[in-house]
Amino acid sequence: MIQKTFNPLDYGFSWTEDWYDWDSETAKKTALQERNKEVKRLKGEGYTVKPFTMSGQLCSRGGIGSGHPHVEFVVSVYGLNAY
Repeated sequence: MIQKTFNPLDYGFSWTEDWYDWDSETAKKTALQERNKEVKRLKGEGYTVKPFTMSGQLCSRGGIGSGHPHVEFVVSVYGLNAY
């Protein structure tokens, strides 16, 4: 079984000198597009694919030891299960 997730925070999030830069709407669209592209690819390889969305996920960046402030975001994480 293959399980993958596509978190919008993995698309375009970067730290600036004292804060962060991130376009949440673009990141959300990109994460969903990447998930859908992977669904199509895996189906083409003969897998049965079940896409899913986990809404309201609390994700954080930075914090103790990172050199950056701790920031939290509530995002929808897209995923797929393939078998």
